[in-house]
Amino acid sequence: MTRVAIGLSGGVDSAAAAALLKEEGYDVVGFTLKVWDSSRCCSIEDVNDAARVADALDIPFYVLDAHDIFKKEVVDPFVRSYAEGKTPNPCIPCNQKVKFSWLLERAAQLGCDYVATGHYARLEGEPGARKLLRGLDEAKDQSYFLVPDNPDGLDRVLFPLGALRKSEVRKIAERYKLPVATKSDSQDVCFVHGDLEGFLAGHLGETYLGESGGGEIVDTAGQVRGRHSGVFAYTVGQRKGLGISNPTPLYVIERDVENNRLVVGPREDTYSNGLKGDNAVWLCGAPPVEKAGEAGEDEFDCTVKIRSTASPEPCKVKRDGDSVEVTFASPQFGVAPGQMAVFYDGDLVLGGAWITGAVK
Repeated sequence: MTRVAIGLSGGVDSAAAAALLKEEGYDVVGFTLKVWDSSRCCSIEDVNDAARVADALDIPFYVLDAHDIFKKEVVDPFVRSYAEGKTPNPCIPCNQKVKFSWLLERAAQLGCDYVATGHYARLEGEPGARKLLRGLDEAKDQSYFLVPDNPDGLDRVLFPLGALRKSEVRKIAERYKLPVATKSDSQDVCFVHGDLEGFLAGHLGETYLGESGGGEIVDTAGQVRGRHSGVFAYTVGQRKGLGISNPTPLYVIERDVENNRLVVGPREDTYSNGLKGDNAVWLCGAPPVEKAGEAGEDEFDCTVKIRSTASPEPCKVKRDGDSVEVTFASPQFGVAPGQMAVFYDGDLVLGGAWITGAVK
């Protein structure tokens, strides 16, 4: 019997995923990761809920201390990215480095062949030729967060909920009388507690605040329009929280970390015609190639998501090694370095690359 490690977060999705795996005949082992002190995602309440789910399903249950790996692979890079003027997405390295790698290695010590999660995405094909597809429930699709850091990174991963809608998942939890069947979903970055500015100030100190306790907010003409309390707490495309009175709304266009300034302008100035990215990972072999270029280069058409909440937009990708240059079919709002660009062919995920800059 194939043994599967299921990451139990204390929420309804992972609980229903565990129930489905057991229903399908897998030997299921539950794991909860303690990743951060006082973290919402692994609070005492969540750990207790995960234990109650495991008890209801009559499966073994373990709590693992993942604080060190989480700090190294998720929190520290998150802080460094903000210090470099980027806008990171910590959920992606958490999946790559913690859930799909670190957890699997430890679960393998208990004879587990796969690790499963409650993400809404689909997998097709055998190991070595795995295809990652969008979840059937478009409103819950989480494929954007699941691009691995190497082409074979999903060979030992299972997503039991990929072909289900959220309403069906709730019904499964109710059918199994799981104690979290009506529990609300978690939101936001788990270790920040909704206070990004306070979190960054605590980790970056004077570097975050600047020598004068903040810095200037300037428009594209260089005119001072206000002051910020910490340049890292803002993101490209942000409108709220600037404290600027203007006849028309102003948006963050650039975070000038070197000069400790925010550059703001009208909404049209936040649009870009494309982006550049690096550390690209391609799944299922090479993406479809429309025409060949110079050695090591190729170009192809597909769609791209530039943030988790964005819709896939038509684009052309020029690939050169693990770098990409993307041209949008129409200008896109708020391209933010540090986010991931994820490429699709319909529902099929072709791969992803970390955004290094916008192309105006």
